[in-house]
Amino acid sequence: MVLKCVGITGATGMLGRHLRSVFSDAGVKVAAVSRSDSGEYSSKAWNLADWLSFEKLDELFFGVEVLVHAGAMVPAGGPVDDGLMFSVNVRASANLGEWALARNIPMVYISGAIVYADTSASLIPEDAPTGPNGVGGFYGFSKLLAEDVLLRFRQRGLNLAIVRPSSIYGFGLGQNKMMISFLRKAAANGILEITQPVQDRVDLVHALDVATAVRNIISRECWTTFNISSGQSLSIKDIADCCVSVCKNGEVVVVGEECLHRERVDRYSLSTLRAKNLLGWSPTIDFAEGLLMTKFGNTRGIQSS
Repeated sequence: MVLKCVGITGATGMLGRHLRSVFSDAGVKVAAVSRSDSGEYSSKAWNLADWLSFEKLDELFFGVEVLVHAGAMVPAGGPVDDGLMFSVNVRASANLGEWALARNIPMVYISGAIVYADTSASLIPEDAPTGPNGVGGFYGFSKLLAEDVLLRFRQRGLNLAIVRPSSIYGFGLGQNKMMISFLRKAAANGILEITQPVQDRVDLVHALDVATAVRNIISRECWTTFNISSGQSLSIKDIADCCVSVCKNGEVVVVGEECLHRERVDRYSLSTLRAKNLLGWSPTIDFAEGLLMTKFGNTRGIQSS
């Protein structure tokens, strides 16, 4: 597909910023939509909790040839309004799926590895069972429900790609997140105090790698489901140590004794063979580079800065 204009929801969020960079650098016009108007990013406002008519969606996404739905309500600490999260994450997906099918516009939905029934399995393929798993609370369940809704539209003819990243990080990551706290403390030559267990591991994938996979999905018109991950699992201790290393400041202190009888938890180990074979995609951002990009607000990679 020779793409001229792409629509992006969640355009001012972490992944949305990297999506805009990838498409803008390729000369593709972006119809950016976010929770509120943003002069800085030239985005139009849509509160995803509000159901919109086809006519309103036509105005928001005028001229788009494909839609990337990256907007979502994510837990930010504190109580979560499950009803609001359902409206934003599930109901809005139905709203967009119905419109995209009626307008014959392909859609890429950003889901997550959180939908797999066993998030601790090794090298999870795309056809592994999905289902409630207790990870991420209602947020994880809402992503699963949104997939279920959109798959119904695929059955009716919608060209739909579902992207299931592992845990995404990058510029724009919430200030309440552990990685940002580590970077902030290390930069100030502080102590990064981490509490046992510190060897649990998670696959962290950079937002630029996810955005590149989305671009490849669209250019190759591969309307199926893809896992996207770095292929490298990191422990909490690894993450803290790397933050100290890239900042050249700070100190990591581990509090508590390791529990020898507790099994280590590894999360979001994904098989990405489908993405490599069908999209020619593989991750390019290693964790140290990704941390530097996060620290300095870069969405295009160190080589491009």
